[in-house]
Amino acid sequence: MQEMRVIYNPKSRRGRVVSQFDKLAEAAQYRGFRLSLYRLSGKQADNEEMLSGLQANSVLIASGGDGTLQVVANALVAKEMNIPVGILPYGTSNDYADSLGINTNISRLLGYIDRGDLEPVDLGVAGSKIFVNVFSAGQIIKASHEVDRAYKDLLGMLAYYLHTVGQLPKIAPFRLHLRGDIEESFNCLLFLALNSTNAGGFKNLAPTANLSDGKLTIVAIRECSISEMASVFFRVLRGEHENHPAVLCTKISSLFIEGPEDVATDIDGEKAENFPTKISVLPRRMLVFGAKSISKNK
Repeated sequence: MQEMRVIYNPKSRRGRVVSQFDKLAEAAQYRGFRLSLYRLSGKQADNEEMLSGLQANSVLIASGGDGTLQVVANALVAKEMNIPVGILPYGTSNDYADSLGINTNISRLLGYIDRGDLEPVDLGVAGSKIFVNVFSAGQIIKASHEVDRAYKDLLGMLAYYLHTVGQLPKIAPFRLHLRGDIEESFNCLLFLALNSTNAGGFKNLAPTANLSDGKLTIVAIRECSISEMASVFFRVLRGEHENHPAVLCTKISSLFIEGPEDVATDIDGEKAENFPTKISVLPRRMLVFGAKSISKNK
């Protein structure tokens, strides 16, 4: 019997995801799947155990936010498996799923599975870790890590926006050296390497992103005045930041990054390895159900 395994984060949306499992179990059994659950614990053992016993014809469902999907992607790459993945985005921001037009409608997800509606998408690599959506660095990243979970649960992405605005005057630049597809050195306030269009709940941070072109979009904010920082922030909200003089925006496939070791780094909402690091792309490495094309401008 073909297996459908749900990899889920029990903390997502304060546990509301668990209430959906009965509906999913009924639908899976109707289709002849054997449903199994794997509860993420946040420990290294998850990467070793979550795919145990699965065959090539199995189906994975990642239920949680970008961090849950990132854990699944790391396990697939480490095990050299290419099991197709469905997404039930029950995280706080769900940037990756939003960029693909995927929501929590279980009937819609099952329709993708019934039709075999699959598309291969790129994965990013930062140091020794895989990321699905974004690698980021800067003091503003540290500030986002400090947003209280209860505050996030109550206000969602508004919590990040309010916290970010309050932190703008405190953000100090750091010296950044980029080597590889681009050669740049400058004082930086925020560095992002994006696989999709969205990050941090902001839509169209990378409007020309294409999830299957073997490229990441670099968005970096250079050192500037507080008023310019605020201008960039509000342009980002409108998706009008690419031509701002304080913003570097370009595409790369490989880049070596040097910066201070104490600068906060992040992949898909979780703490990442410190600088120096290398970022690159695994082209079309993961199969995702219902992943529409987002290549507006190739």
